[in-house]
Amino acid sequence: MVPLGEVATIERSSVSPDRISEGETYVGLEHINRAGELVNVGTVAAGELKSNKFRFDPGHILYGKLRPNLSKIAQPNFSGVCSTDILPVRPGPAVERSYLLHFLRTPEMIGEATKLATGVNLPRLGPKALASFPIPLPPIEEQRRIAAVLDAADALRTKRRQALAKLDTLTQAIFIDMFGD
Repeated sequence: MVPLGEVATIERSSVSPDRISEGETYVGLEHINRAGELVNVGTVAAGELKSNKFRFDPGHILYGKLRPNLSKIAQPNFSGVCSTDILPVRPGPAVERSYLLHFLRTPEMIGEATKLATGVNLPRLGPKALASFPIPLPPIEEQRRIAAVLDAADALRTKRRQALAKLDTLTQAIFIDMFGD
């Protein structure tokens, strides 16, 4: 076990609104769901963002520090800027990005983050607390194997959710076909 801060960097270099270009991709907490999926992500118009943001790229993990119990943790496949309520975490060479993502999303780590969060109405996990999280660090090949298995399981869960949504639509269509509006 090693502290997260020894194998990854929490990059918090802020970007002022006047340095954010029109058409830049923006990710807020509302764009990360509990399953770690990025949803309805869009671009910003000139002058739309009024406060500082953090830059990220496809090498980061985006860790939602506000209300950590909501498990807003994702790995983008694009670059952009994000809310300062999201910590861009860059894994180092000793840790596989997908492995680290899955570990941070475990119920134990979500529970630990929730316990360490400060604030009553809007609890936040500080970057120092996140950097102190103990991470199990098997050899990189084992990390890749574990991550591949967990990625496949996530893909199956996503397909299952999609199939259930289609089944709901089919049920409604059959009802309407049999009984009308």
